[in-house]
Amino acid sequence: MKWTCPTCQLMATKNLTTPARTPTGEPINNATSSNKPDHNTTSPQSLPSNKSCSDSEILRSLSSEIKLLRGDVGDLKTHINYLNEHLTQCYSRLEEYDTRIKTLEKREEEIITLNNTIVHLREQLNTQAQFSLKNELEISGVDEHKNENPLHIVQVMAFKIGVTIEEQDVDFVTRVGPRRQKTAATADTPTRNLAVRFVRRYKRDEFLKAAKTRRSLTSTDIEVAGPMRNIYVNERLTPANRQLFRAARNATKEYGYKYCWVRDGAILIRKQEGNPAIHIQNMEDLERRIVRAQPASTDTVPAQ
Repeated sequence: MKWTCPTCQLMATKNLTTPARTPTGEPINNATSSNKPDHNTTSPQSLPSNKSCSDSEILRSLSSEIKLLRGDVGDLKTHINYLNEHLTQCYSRLEEYDTRIKTLEKREEEIITLNNTIVHLREQLNTQAQFSLKNELEISGVDEHKNENPLHIVQVMAFKIGVTIEEQDVDFVTRVGPRRQKTAATADTPTRNLAVRFVRRYKRDEFLKAAKTRRSLTSTDIEVAGPMRNIYVNERLTPANRQLFRAARNATKEYGYKYCWVRDGAILIRKQEGNPAIHIQNMEDLERRIVRAQPASTDTVPAQ
């Protein structure tokens, strides 16, 4: 029998009777703890097996992720190729549109040049047509009758205004414009004008000057049947110049110009006595010299 000191014996007895406690102070059932396997404690033999399982799982997960990435990259490449094809088509279309735009711009310049040429040619034709009317006058206010003698009417007018007109001084006299049917409802409808072409220019100017001097001449004075009308003698104008003259008269009345007249086929306006005459050649000229030349009206706002 082995000898043990009293102190050691006391310690041995205390260890046998006092149960072990947990870090929280609770006693540990040795029987239960001894019967249950300790899952937190891994033996050295089990460590390599668990590590190999986790590595294989990680490899499988990485492999699946890589496969997914490869699929996404393949889809991305397909989409990029699709975009490249469409971009190439867009570039080709842009180049085609650019070529078309340049062609259209060139054609637009050609159209503008052609329009300017047409306007210039029209002005030249109008000038030549007006020059061909340099010996002609237009008489308005004389009623038209069947089987009338226009030359006799002109000779009577010349006698009334103090001008001698022989038959050989007149090239022709005729009514101009569409024929109007007279009815009771249209008794006051203006009649067609008389166009007179003189053989010599100076005789036309003499007749025109005398007619302008005696502005009170009426149809009754020349013994023409019908209602009494004032007779007006003017230079004969081309249709374009007649339209321009009408627009010029309306513009002068609207914007306070005092004079608007025709001399040798040219349309002239004047603001007031003493101002220089302005030659109106076309509608753009009329717009620029009268309408745009007006000073802008300044509206004053009353003080509050």
